[in-house]
Amino acid sequence: MTSSPPNTLVDAIEGSLKQALRSADGVAPPVALLWTDADGQWAPLMPALQKALPQLYVLGSYAPDDRHGPVIWLRCIVDRTLPDVSPSEGVVPILYLPRVGRQDLRAAGDCPPELQPLIELQYRGAVWHQRNGRDWSVDAFLMSDDGLALDVARDARTREAMLRSLPLLAAEPLAGLRGRRLEADDFDRLAIGDPVRDLLTWLSDTDVFQSRSDAGRWATFRDVCVRQFGFDADADGTQAAADALLHGGGKWDEVWQRFCDAPKLYPGVSSALRQARPRDLLGLADHSRRPGLNEEMEDKLCKALEAVLSMPHAQACDKVVALDKEHRERRGWVWAQLGESPYAVALEPLGRLAAAAKTTLGGVTVEAMAADYATSGWHCDRAAMEALAATKPGATNGLITKVARALYEPWLDRSARRFQELMSAPSVDPAKLVSPVKSERDTCVLFADGLRFDVGAILHERLEAQGFRVRMSHRIAPIPTVTATAKPVASPAHPVCKGKTDADDFSPAIASTGQVANASRLRDAMARADVEVLSADQSAMATGSEGGGWTEAGKLDALGHSLDALLVRQIDPEVDALVERIAGLLGAGWSRVRVVTDHGWLLLPGGLPKVALSPHLVATKWARCAAVKGGSTPELPTYPWYWNPILRIASPPGIGAFVANTEYAHGGVSLQECVIPDLVVEHGEQAPTASIVAVTWRGMRCRVAVSSNTQELMVDLRLNWKHSASSIVATTKELAANGEASLAVVDDKYEGAAASVVVYDSAGRILDNKPTTVGEDT
Repeated sequence: MTSSPPNTLVDAIEGSLKQALRSADGVAPPVALLWTDADGQWAPLMPALQKALPQLYVLGSYAPDDRHGPVIWLRCIVDRTLPDVSPSEGVVPILYLPRVGRQDLRAAGDCPPELQPLIELQYRGAVWHQRNGRDWSVDAFLMSDDGLALDVARDARTREAMLRSLPLLAAEPLAGLRGRRLEADDFDRLAIGDPVRDLLTWLSDTDVFQSRSDAGRWATFRDVCVRQFGFDADADGTQAAADALLHGGGKWDEVWQRFCDAPKLYPGVSSALRQARPRDLLGLADHSRRPGLNEEMEDKLCKALEAVLSMPHAQACDKVVALDKEHRERRGWVWAQLGESPYAVALEPLGRLAAAAKTTLGGVTVEAMAADYATSGWHCDRAAMEALAATKPGATNGLITKVARALYEPWLDRSARRFQELMSAPSVDPAKLVSPVKSERDTCVLFADGLRFDVGAILHERLEAQGFRVRMSHRIAPIPTVTATAKPVASPAHPVCKGKTDADDFSPAIASTGQVANASRLRDAMARADVEVLSADQSAMATGSEGGGWTEAGKLDALGHSLDALLVRQIDPEVDALVERIAGLLGAGWSRVRVVTDHGWLLLPGGLPKVALSPHLVATKWARCAAVKGGSTPELPTYPWYWNPILRIASPPGIGAFVANTEYAHGGVSLQECVIPDLVVEHGEQAPTASIVAVTWRGMRCRVAVSSNTQELMVDLRLNWKHSASSIVATTKELAANGEASLAVVDDKYEGAAASVVVYDSAGRILDNKPTTVGEDT
């Protein structure tokens, strides 16, 4: 579930737009993404972006073939009343609004009448903007860490050249723009001429290229084609170019590589290659250049996957593993980037799922089987979730979902039945397997509702990738595996709770009052026990609190109940949000963050198998658990309620559910519901901290005072605080023992310039920065 860095500006914008859509809460997906651009800076880039994003529409004069239209037409796109031009189901339209600022829409009373139909889309949709709420300008996107993080000079000439070259910058490989300061000449150089780019542009859309070329430019292009590429654009046409590109060699290999770097910018090249005439199929050096071959192999793979659905489980697993080996090479072909190899791409997680589903989890005790699952068994769940998220809604997604279910369901059910058999052994007391969470000084407990073990493993990986030290273990959830029963056990308030004489709502009571132990009462009990209870947006360090801290984050369980199988598309943003919350808590001074949860869950597209249960036998019935009435004896497995073992909880065998068509559920007894992660997160090393407390100037020399927990820090003065190449001092200085450093500016021309004092550590990480004016009178 990771993505590769963007190759071009268009790739980066596409990724940023997707990120803006992921910020929605998942319950009601945005109906549209608004792209406001008060100055119309981005308008020259629209033709290239619309090639890459068929769901991108532009406010303007009515030209439906170009996906341009007035406000009322855009509203029809959003409301899906124009099926011929609206995006396919499940694809959110992006509305580019040139000369419209975000403030124009937010100030509803002052909004021009012609724009007013767009106002309510701010609330039903999403808006693409910077973290500070401002519209994305071109220079902000190029320089921001949330954009391309390029080092761009800030003078007026550079800015004019950057905007002038924007259409050419769209396809420029980003690798060539990094590692140096970009100035006006760098952007102007893009317009001088790029024969490879021009050739691909012409091959992609000959008519448009020629219509935009005057006689002189066309003559130059023809001459370049003859001299560098060995064909005549007029006499030989696109057929000769496509034939040469297919066979490759010499300069044509450079053309092919450029196409592979940004294929979405040249959509017509695929069509041209489909018409190419190979001289000898056996003699082709690179068969991956044939789009027709990729299509043939996708069709063959589709039929093979359909056949898997009728195979016995073991044979189906072997077949999918073999298909993955056969087709994995195609995931590196350019056609996969263009979305033309969906089955080959989906085979990657399907292959892992098939390999894992062939393995039977071991262990002769509950503890041993839980340990086996926590060590390796969860990989099967993760592969299943990634397979389900691998393709977009449509026919391809339907087949992949069926194959994933065919591979996953038997393993899931077999593992659950074995686990239930062990849990039902006379010698097993399920309550004694449970380890309640205790408070600890300097540790903030972060409760993440429904953090299943495989999702916890993803969180573990993301945290380690950011340099945190993480210890991950597992706990057993109490029965039934629902929040009402399990959340008190996952909190330091556990000692104040007790069981009741009924389990109708699965909730314990507060021992001192007999009231139901709901969320607010649990928080009150923790506060009385000297636990610092933080709201969702607080990161403050407790002062003198022996009980540490408690906070909550994440909404995986709520999303699961709302979205069912579509939850798989929300796992990544949920994990990202947890990483950000944990980093914030550690940054605020907590020594450790302990991430705990209440239960996991089962997810199976198409629904869990239905199990009948007579309603007169139970007091409460949920999808995966039921409170048994008095002396009733349902013909189903029953388990003691954690909070009062005299009361019994009925649970369906295997992965069954008491409610039909249930895709997402918990409350029962399975590894996925009962074996839950427990993570302790700390800084990888003692993190250096620094704060600039004073900057004073005497002529062209400034003195900087820093408050820090270490002396091994450097101080610099930069025009752009993010980029070391913008330094304007004779030499950077190491922070002295007294916490001060003196910096001399090398050139008087910088007098009066806006700059930033920067403090950074040995790894180059910036710990603090403070704006200043060079030579200001202090």
